[in-house]
Amino acid sequence: MARPIHHRAFIDPENHQVWPVLAKNDPVALINDRGWRLSGRVETLSHDRQCLWIQLDSGMGRQLIHHQDGFVLEHTAH
Repeated sequence: MARPIHHRAFIDPENHQVWPVLAKNDPVALINDRGWRLSGRVETLSHDRQCLWIQLDSGMGRQLIHHQDGFVLEHTAH
């Protein structure tokens, strides 16, 4: 079975930002190379876009993700 292609969530070559533009409450899914998947809604980005807070689905709290934590952005819906 082929693995889906994921887009790196950090380093946009056009503006050198570490996360793409994500609005509050945008749905996101992040996955790392070990298959650990986090899904939820954007709570906030740090001013420098190095850190992303997401409210996890199913009332699982919130999670802080740094752009160097090894997660890739699986999808966003705007």
